[in-house]
Amino acid sequence: MKNKILIFALILSGTALFGQQQGKYFFVKSGHIEYTLGGNWSGTKSIWFDDYGMLMRTHTQSTSTVSVAGITSTTTENKLEIRRGKDIWVVDLLTNTGTKSDIALQTGLGRNMTQGKTDEELHQMERKVITDMGATITGYETFLGKKCMTFNWGTTKFSQYKGIPLKSDVTQTGVLTLLEMATSFEENINIPASKFEIPKNIEFQQGGGLSDLLNGLEDAGAFQDEDNEEPGTPPGLSFERFEAATKKLNIPGFPFFMSANSDGIYVTSFAKSETEQIVVFMENEGRFYEMSQGGEGMVVENTYTLDGHDAVYLNITHEDDGTPTNSRSILINMPEYQAVLYIIASLPMTKSELEGILRQIKL
Repeated sequence: MKNKILIFALILSGTALFGQQQGKYFFVKSGHIEYTLGGNWSGTKSIWFDDYGMLMRTHTQSTSTVSVAGITSTTTENKLEIRRGKDIWVVDLLTNTGTKSDIALQTGLGRNMTQGKTDEELHQMERKVITDMGATITGYETFLGKKCMTFNWGTTKFSQYKGIPLKSDVTQTGVLTLLEMATSFEENINIPASKFEIPKNIEFQQGGGLSDLLNGLEDAGAFQDEDNEEPGTPPGLSFERFEAATKKLNIPGFPFFMSANSDGIYVTSFAKSETEQIVVFMENEGRFYEMSQGGEGMVVENTYTLDGHDAVYLNITHEDDGTPTNSRSILINMPEYQAVLYIIASLPMTKSELEGILRQIKL
């Protein structure tokens, strides 16, 4: 389990760096930023933060239009996120429903990374994390009177000030373009505590983040305790082939984040936010037979054949302590590669939606 925890900690802490720096989410004590949205979505985003982003309020009002395979869909969103330390509340203000998720894994890791560092040390660490993920730092520009570092990551472009993205252009070629541009930024101001209050009369569900999903899988017995096992045998397919086959998947609203190989566990991740991620794995074939049995909190919804391969659709319903989760997974046995290929989503995607993603993978 330790390898998987490490992989997800790296994924989640790296994802947050593009919007926030862990521990100190931002390198600015407090602030208020207003953004306009463009590309495939239109609207506004407002961010208030204090304690270097450990307290943060994000309110997004948007309309997005996406066309895939000739089908156009339009989505209207009015979403509020409140972050207070290790917890994050996400509220759909259109339905007055929401989720509360534990992000202690990310904040704890980040606090250890940033605690006690000077501004210059934080800046150098920021540069290193960006380049280690394969992004290219292109220079600096002055925007809204701030010296911003600019960098590209594939087709995605960012302009960032002290860990805070003031401009971003997230592009999935042929699918969508999401633009954000700050129009105002007040730095180091007094923020009223009321900005971080949780709205009343909201029905909150627990979980939704990958930390909750990992806990549910571990409690259900899907992972072995690595203190009692030898390092796993890798799949009979090279990591390079896995990476090439998975990193360009089209998942609207979920840009590619990273691929990694840790002791024979192959991972490619796509992240919309800290609580909304989709991750594709490949491991040795023996793991299929372990995971396909389900377990406490991990319900086998369907055992079937997918494109000639044995497959299992799983519903992760709750953790060992009874905390509800609402996550989904499909496992595919691939004996021709001595491997199991599986996808996990931190949101309740349907079987057909997950199958659509998996069918894009051409090994």
